[in-house]
Amino acid sequence: MHRSIAAVLLALVAFAGVARIVHAQKDEPVDPRILAYDKGPAKIDVSKYPPDMQKKYALFSKKCSSCHTIARPINCEYVLDDEWERYIKRMMRKAGPSLISVDDGKQIFDFLSYDSKMRKKDLYQKKLAEAPKP
Repeated sequence: MHRSIAAVLLALVAFAGVARIVHAQKDEPVDPRILAYDKGPAKIDVSKYPPDMQKKYALFSKKCSSCHTIARPINCEYVLDDEWERYIKRMMRKAGPSLISVDDGKQIFDFLSYDSKMRKKDLYQKKLAEAPKP
């Protein structure tokens, strides 16, 4: 009996934490450029991607849609690895380690980096050519 009550309380605390994250982000003003990304396609056909990338896409979709539309990262102009790294680290800080772990962040990065090179190839090549050389 006590375990059941403890399990329910633990579930409520976890739900409240996620709800707080989502609510806080919904209250933040959103840049019109970002809102435009939200109106684009909300899924990627990954059927021709390698099986490991398909699994990483599923994780990406699940984790990232907890706080904002999945269309946002799908349609944004980020394509370079350093852009994705900054974005994912920011999302990990906002969401917290209970929502996006370091391992989750690495898998999401791997997927978004791969996807950029496949689906956004022209933009990737353009930005790569324009990037400052070390």
